[in-house]
Amino acid sequence: MSNNDYAIRRIVAGHNEKGLATIIMDGPAKNQQIRKLGHISTLIWSSDVAPAEVWTGEDFGARENIIQPPPNGTGFRIVEFPPGVPGMMHRTNTLDYAVCMSGNIDMEMDHGVTVNMKPHDILVQQGTIHSWLNRGTEPCRVAFVLIDAKHPPNNQLEGPGPQELKPVENFPEEKKPPLPPIRRIVTTHDENGDAVVMSDGLAPQRIFRSRGNVSTLIWGSDETPAEIWTAEDFGIRENDIGPPAHGSWCRVIDYPPGPGRMHRTESIDYVICLNGEIDMELDDGETVQMNAGDVLVQQANLHSWINTGSETCRIVFVLIGSKPKK
Repeated sequence: MSNNDYAIRRIVAGHNEKGLATIIMDGPAKNQQIRKLGHISTLIWSSDVAPAEVWTGEDFGARENIIQPPPNGTGFRIVEFPPGVPGMMHRTNTLDYAVCMSGNIDMEMDHGVTVNMKPHDILVQQGTIHSWLNRGTEPCRVAFVLIDAKHPPNNQLEGPGPQELKPVENFPEEKKPPLPPIRRIVTTHDENGDAVVMSDGLAPQRIFRSRGNVSTLIWGSDETPAEIWTAEDFGIRENDIGPPAHGSWCRVIDYPPGPGRMHRTESIDYVICLNGEIDMELDDGETVQMNAGDVLVQQANLHSWINTGSETCRIVFVLIGSKPKK
């Protein structure tokens, strides 16, 4: 079913017969379901192999809209939680990147441990049992990217427990960040197998780029199924723009007004515009504008981000390693 009252604008970039990047879809994402408890789930895209497939022309957003991604796969969906909808305790063997797009929501875990999320907060969930509860008065929209992850060793939900959060990397003294820093919540398990908060605070790896962009690494992975049973903070790893072939990066980039730079990576990019507006230019000169609330699926396309507006645009990127073209 599809209901335009809850429609998500989905842009999908691919390649034309000449091998140039082009927009192949732009409109409401149609793979939408109202779940039994009342929340609205819209599947944006998915993958079922690692590295991911980007060269078949298939609409991977038209596949079955189920919570658990396939082995070695991913799922990208947006869920709208109406006020008062009851939660449901559940867990998946996945690495989850959850981005609060609008509204306010509580994520509840074992023993009533609760974390409240507001717009622009990002949660890294590592296979922990949880429930989503909207106790406010307005709908809450959350974007989820789920990546197949390792099963617990010896089938025991035993993890590293809470960890100390590293300090945020310094911003140049003569510069002022264009937008507030990113709050990052990470969950894990303790020695008893209970779901707990591993860390909650400002994402430590924030870098000022030469063109004025501010890049904040949230988390990452270097294999699929992803590792979710260590104490390592994957958000402080050294990283290139492109992800490992079998891995992922989740980062936030703030783009102040200004020009872009043409580039491409061997990746599927799940892109969420949180604030402002921005133009994405492709290598044949085609341009598409994204606004707050829009999402984009990029399939190893040559592209550039150009902010022609007057305010900073904040975008969340989840990059999944993809197959090179044969």
